[in-house]
Amino acid sequence: DAPADGGMVKLNITMNYNFLPDRVTGLYEKFNGMDGDAIVESMVQNSIIAYIKEVTPQFSVMDIYSTKRSEVSKAITKYLNEKLDPEYGINVASALIIDVQLDDALKEKVQAKEQAKQDAEKAELDKQTAIAQAETDKVKAESAAAVEIEKARGEAEANRLKSESITPELIQMMEMEARKEHGWVTVQGADTVVKEE
Repeated sequence: DAPADGGMVKLNITMNYNFLPDRVTGLYEKFNGMDGDAIVESMVQNSIIAYIKEVTPQFSVMDIYSTKRSEVSKAITKYLNEKLDPEYGINVASALIIDVQLDDALKEKVQAKEQAKQDAEKAELDKQTAIAQAETDKVKAESAAAVEIEKARGEAEANRLKSESITPELIQMMEMEARKEHGWVTVQGADTVVKEE
């Protein structure tokens, strides 16, 4: 059990360490002939727990539980080396947090915070997607409008050219071609009878 900023956490830590060779003889004398395992079990383990509890309050529960676990492990390793080297002649290669457990209330808070973070990220992603879709729709609408405008300009220009090309001579020629193909139609009197000639 270790304190953290925001609550207590249960840590499972694995350590790789070794006694410094040049300090072994002095330790043997200092601890009245105890071997390394006995020193670790009777004294070092309790010191390690105490030193870890001096490091963990610098980090939040969330840091230790998820986001900065490796950073916390590095800080613990560094601090243990600072304390265990002069006291016991021990070099700590690594102290790695392999598991973190929270009490139920704290776990619910952390999960709620994580869920809120995920919801916020999803909302931001949805917002960005909506903005991108709106931009795409705007570009499509502008392109379609530009096409329609160009089409209308083309039709207007074609109509203007047709209008300018219609002359009395052209109308007379078309009338003659129609009479040639369909005959001549005349109308007479009030009770008009149409007949072809």
